[in-house]
Amino acid sequence: MLLEQPRVVEDRLSSRRYNFENRKSVHINLMLGTHGEFRARLLKKGLTMQDALEECASKIAQGDPWMEKLLDELVEKKIKGELRVAAQEAESIYRLIEKEDE
Repeated sequence: MLLEQPRVVEDRLSSRRYNFENRKSVHINLMLGTHGEFRARLLKKGLTMQDALEECASKIAQGDPWMEKLLDELVEKKIKGELRVAAQEAESIYRLIEKEDE
């Protein structure tokens, strides 16, 4: 039996190759302080954000009980409106940073 080769797309501008069959990209916005602390803690352990987030996503996909509890707590925060406030704060901070850069 022949295995089908994964579909690979070449980016003409940078000649990088992306394998869209095995990987997916995500983009997230984090609060500036959260990003810094998250990155620092991971670096101390020799990990990247990719390492940590991939493991978290994997555990969620597998139905890990601890992660399920974390998600339930997140749902409660969302219902209470706590997540929207954080998102609005993040947008305000990014706007301030952009103004300072100009």
